[in-house]
Amino acid sequence: MHLLLNTTSPYARLARIALAEKGITDVSTDVVDPWADPPRLREFNAASRVPTLVAEERWPLTESLLIVMWLERERPAPSLLGPAALAVVSRAGIAMGAIDAAVHTLIGRKTAGASFDTDPVGLRRRRTMVESLQRLDGDPPPYAGDTPSLDAIAAIVALDYIDFRFPQAPWLPDLPALRALQARLSERASFAASRPRN
Repeated sequence: MHLLLNTTSPYARLARIALAEKGITDVSTDVVDPWADPPRLREFNAASRVPTLVAEERWPLTESLLIVMWLERERPAPSLLGPAALAVVSRAGIAMGAIDAAVHTLIGRKTAGASFDTDPVGLRRRRTMVESLQRLDGDPPPYAGDTPSLDAIAAIVALDYIDFRFPQAPWLPDLPALRALQARLSERASFAASRPRN
C-alpha cells in the first residue's frame, strides 16, 4: 500500500493513525503539497486531496473516513468502532465538523485574506470549532488504554490541529476532559509519529 499525504493535513493524520492502530505497517508514504496540484496525486485523486491510499493501482481510496470504512471491512480487528458503534460514529462526526471548520477557515484566509475571520462565514466556522469541541468535552470518547476508537482518534486529531493552526486562540474554551484524553493519547506511537508539522 502507498499513502499520499501532507504532514499538516488532519484528514491524512486520521488515516495514518487508523492504519497504525490496525497494525498495518507495510505502507509507504509520499508527502505531497495538494495546493501545488502535483501530477502524482492527481493521477490517483482528481480532487488533488490527501489522504489518498493506493491499495491497488486501479482502486485508489480517497477521503479519510472512507479509508477507515474500508480498513474496518478488510481488517476488522482491532475495531475502531467498538461495541457502541452508533455513539462512536456520532462523536466522530462532531469531531470531523470541527476539523472541516478549521480547514475551511484556513482556506478562507488563503483566498479572502484576514477579513475572512470576521465575516459571517468565518465567524460561523469559528463557532463550529468551539461548539464541536465543547460537545466532545461534555461527552468525551472513552479510552481504556487499548486501541482508541474512531471518535477518540478524530477528537484528538481535531484538537491537535486547532492547537497547531490557531495557537493560543483567545476564543478556544477550556476543555479539561479533551485535554486529559489528548495527554493520554499523545503517548501512543500512532499519535506521536503523526503530529502535525510544517
